[in-house]
Amino acid sequence: PLATKSAFFDGNKFGYFGGTSLLGIRISTDDLYLIWRNHADVFSCVRELADNTASNGYAWQNVGNHEKEADKQQVQLAESILTSKLSFRKLKKRLIRDQYISGNSYLLIQKNPSGKVIGLEPIDPRTLTAVTDIYGNLVKWVQRVNAQTQTFLPEEVIQWKQTEDPNSPVFGLSPLEPIMWEVRTDLAAVVSNYAFFENDAQPAAQYILDENLEEGEVDKAIESIQRQLKGAENRHKSLVMKGVKEIKQLSLSQKDMEFSVLRMFTIEKVCSALGVPKSILNYTDKVNLSNGDNQMQKFWEGTIEPLNGDFAEFINKSVLPAIGCQGIEIKINERKFDTEESVREDLKTGVITINEARQKRGFEKYDPADAGEFVDKPIIYAGASAVPVTDIGVDPVMIDPVATEEQAKAIKRIAQLAYG
Repeated sequence: PLATKSAFFDGNKFGYFGGTSLLGIRISTDDLYLIWRNHADVFSCVRELADNTASNGYAWQNVGNHEKEADKQQVQLAESILTSKLSFRKLKKRLIRDQYISGNSYLLIQKNPSGKVIGLEPIDPRTLTAVTDIYGNLVKWVQRVNAQTQTFLPEEVIQWKQTEDPNSPVFGLSPLEPIMWEVRTDLAAVVSNYAFFENDAQPAAQYILDENLEEGEVDKAIESIQRQLKGAENRHKSLVMKGVKEIKQLSLSQKDMEFSVLRMFTIEKVCSALGVPKSILNYTDKVNLSNGDNQMQKFWEGTIEPLNGDFAEFINKSVLPAIGCQGIEIKINERKFDTEESVREDLKTGVITINEARQKRGFEKYDPADAGEFVDKPIIYAGASAVPVTDIGVDPVMIDPVATEEQAKAIKRIAQLAYG
């Protein structure tokens, strides 16, 4: 039989909480994509995750020895296959998007008639189902697009799932499933607010028509009322028409549209489930200069870096062996949060050395044999003077923190002369 999300889950025995069946609302992959398309916060979180993953670039390494240069032929082959359909950036974004919406990402291995791998094509998770045996072992994949059906062997499709679904031996668990009810409630609140304003922010009113009106005149009266009063553009508009005997307006409660607190809870639930701080989505309440950078750093260290690791592992353990590139591996570059100002401040106060500062800025280190020993010693700068930390309390030696190599050599000679 086709394996589904609940094929190996006894819904009669489990799935009830407080007398309510949590399986009562069936969640399909189409539902997950529908939520992503319509809920702004879900869409924004997935976008941030897809954009920031591997955004600092990547490099190819030799599997056996990272100090050794990666095989150029294998690198060229890997790059050509990975980018056969999409650029690396677009392929990465597509895989991350599918991963955080459906919990699964798929790549179809394309081969030429001789059996050589020539490309990888992403598969829409909404079109793919799995056939398993009674033990949950995958037998084949079945893709359905409209009326067309195609089957693939397990080795023809590369699957990536970050979180195993305990209810399924095949599919991964989408991070949207635990917050499905909150998101649906939020969407219902949005629709309710729209209807509230579309009806001019007025509650329903009861129009009592003259009982002597004929059936055709009643229909015309109702049509005229809707045409003249419905819609925000007719706000505060009065109505005078023949046939309306009395208008009873129901009580107006502004609480009908006060969903701000509920919606804020939903935002926090969405951000929590997807690992994206609210400030990343430009919700800047309670965010200031002191904690704004910390939020970004927390986002990178707690969400993006683990995601970078999972993505690199998927490429190295699943994709590269499948395309015949087992001698190389991808390494996602890390992001450093040292700013130019913070590096200079650490250099001035002797926290780091000149070479350490250059390394943080991405520059090559000075050679102490050419630039002098002070490039590897912490120095405290005060105005035009500079004192090595080891010489605090001794007569200061003048050192220019931005000295050129020739100036550094001259300073070294002066220092040697000064100290004999």
